[in-house]
Amino acid sequence: MKKMFKGLVLLSMLLAISACQKESSSAPKESEAATSLRETKNLDFRLAFNKIKITQNQTDFSGGSSLAELKSLFGEPQKTEQKPAGDVTLDVYTWTKDDSTVVVQLFKDSAIARSISQFSFNREAKIGLKDFNQLKEGISYTKAKELLGEPDLLSQAISSDRYDTQAVWTSGLKSQTTSPTIELKFENDKLTSKQQKGLS
Repeated sequence: MKKMFKGLVLLSMLLAISACQKESSSAPKESEAATSLRETKNLDFRLAFNKIKITQNQTDFSGGSSLAELKSLFGEPQKTEQKPAGDVTLDVYTWTKDDSTVVVQLFKDSAIARSISQFSFNREAKIGLKDFNQLKEGISYTKAKELLGEPDLLSQAISSDRYDTQAVWTSGLKSQTTSPTIELKFENDKLTSKQQKGLS
């Protein structure tokens, strides 16, 4: 089958997530560190995002979450549009809750890309530079989550030749400065790029 939207989906999703990283106001205070994760603003929105299924079928792209399934998670989308991707057209749906935004791209009613931006967990600062340095090239996204926890921001997309993930952590990080971040990129579930800002 002819290769479809090679890399185009991922590019648009990654540009969006990079532009929408939510900055934390300061390093967590001791009292804030004890705050339960359950008190995270819009946690239900983030957990619903985790239920979105991205197709793993790189031949006909079937099997991803349908629009009906997405509506059962988020309700009616606030924005609907179509975007060209190579020789096909993708349906793009956007849901927003307060500052947080979920965008899902569908091809023939099957999710092929998802992203969440402007979201931040409320969790104790435990991850530092030592943990970041344990992230070795080639490890899986699952392994990275075991080391760092769930990312605050996430973008994933499948195309005819690869599966890409960009994950950003903005909370739970040890830092002496404001707005520390960890950003990881994976291709076919292998870490290919990592960078951090402000970790201690």
